[in-house]
Amino acid sequence: MEEQGHNRASILVVDDETLVRMMTAEVLLDAGFMVLEACSANEAVTALEGRDDIVAVLSDIEMPPGIDGIALAGVVRERWPSVAMMLTSGRIAPTDADVLFIAKPWRAADLIAHVASVVGPAAVPLTDDEILDAWRDAELALEAASEADKPEAAHHSMLAEQDAIERFGAGAHAAAYDERFPSDPARE
Repeated sequence: MEEQGHNRASILVVDDETLVRMMTAEVLLDAGFMVLEACSANEAVTALEGRDDIVAVLSDIEMPPGIDGIALAGVVRERWPSVAMMLTSGRIAPTDADVLFIAKPWRAADLIAHVASVVGPAAVPLTDDEILDAWRDAELALEAASEADKPEAAHHSMLAEQDAIERFGAGAHAAAYDERFPSDPARE
């Protein structure tokens, strides 16, 4: 399972096809959502068992072998009723009216709109400024950390910078930071 983002509400993307899963995650990341990825329903259940920040699951229906997306929706509904469930497929449409279905192929704007309608304010995408502010806060916390706390603070700083890289691109993230905080002592 791959994780992007930090302690905001997350969307779990489940698909056994690596490129499809990565593309779906990238569309949602570009829209500012925090995204986790799982390559199977079993991996999705493991993620849900270990985290409390997942507010929605977007799963492909056909995922051989093992549990398919429709069965995963039943598990999610039973064990995590507060987690929104969305299914997607290019061949099969579920008959369950309680699950949002997004037909493939979808357009990025349509996917983003569907996800935003389901997750509501719990997973509102981060703005560019919020990403940069979080990075700055992490840098300042690292600078102020005691020697014993430096490893954890460095880890948080690295994750915050990674969020900025994902939003702005490698190299451009530093320019965006410098533009927002032109004389920041944390960067000198």
